[in-house]
Amino acid sequence: MTEEIRKYELLYIHPGNLDEEGVQKVENRLAEIVERFSARIFHREDWGVRTLAYRVRKHDEGRYILLRFEAGVDCLREIERHLKIMDEVIKFLTVRLPDDFDENEGKKAAVEEEAAGEEPAAAAEPAPAGEPAQEDESVKAAATASE
Repeated sequence: MTEEIRKYELLYIHPGNLDEEGVQKVENRLAEIVERFSARIFHREDWGVRTLAYRVRKHDEGRYILLRFEAGVDCLREIERHLKIMDEVIKFLTVRLPDDFDENEGKKAAVEEEAAGEEPAAAAEPAPAGEPAQEDESVKAAATASE
């Protein structure tokens, strides 16, 4: 019987004061497990250090790492077992993704966020003399709604 490969999303939190060496230790351990079980990580995102909503293991800040990967149940159990006993990880959450989840979805969202971040700067530039300034769609909608 073959093991069914599914897609998962794993969010784990390092203590905010953990150095790069500690972060790399966790990355290497996860990579070893993934390789041993012939699984595959297809997306990794470092959200940086953020203030936690509440204290976790006496920490007020944590560094968030998001992973999306394909693996079997045995691989997932092994990853979670290691995360539970590692001092470099203070909390984690694993969620099974839908079977039809598009692996490129995260990459598309990152590109869209970059583009959205650049648009306001372009819109803030004044219109050349003699040309009417273009209004933002949200401004037009708000003006129409208030009338």
